[in-house]
Amino acid sequence: MSHPTRPLVAGALCLALASCAPVADFWPPRSMAGAPVSPLRAPEDLIRGLFEAPDWEGTGGSREARLAWMTPELAEASLRLDAATDGIGVGMEPSVGSPYIHVTNARYDTRATPWGAEVRVRFLNTNQPRETRFEMVMTEAGWRVADIVGTDPETGRTWRYTNLMAETFAAVARDEGPRDPS
Repeated sequence: MSHPTRPLVAGALCLALASCAPVADFWPPRSMAGAPVSPLRAPEDLIRGLFEAPDWEGTGGSREARLAWMTPELAEASLRLDAATDGIGVGMEPSVGSPYIHVTNARYDTRATPWGAEVRVRFLNTNQPRETRFEMVMTEAGWRVADIVGTDPETGRTWRYTNLMAETFAAVARDEGPRDPS
């Protein structure tokens, strides 16, 4: 075999070997090669699951239901607040910024933060545009909500669930707590 024919033989050999086994058998596609999963998908999935659950009670519900998505500290504070206010809490449902939970057209946006993640949800609640941000932290049980932040559409005031709880606890201590309107 002469020297100029070696590239031709090598090329023919490569073609023959390539036809023996599909490329995917020894070179997996990029999607299967262990591409990293976004670490921010889990917090968003948790919040999405809450908003899409037909029987979600928001910040209410049992201790177990609250611990499934809240930090233990937030869950315990919300339970104490419900006990102190006969279940009225802060006077609205913080997860949706309204006394009622009737969410449609929810859109989710998640970003990394110094404490963990923030899931912003834009939605209609009783046909009114709303936006709520869930401040998420990693706990031993996984991602959990440490606080909820929203804006009152009538006043433009930004509120934090933990601050609203503190204000309500203080009002209860002064015997000025929320009253059942019925």
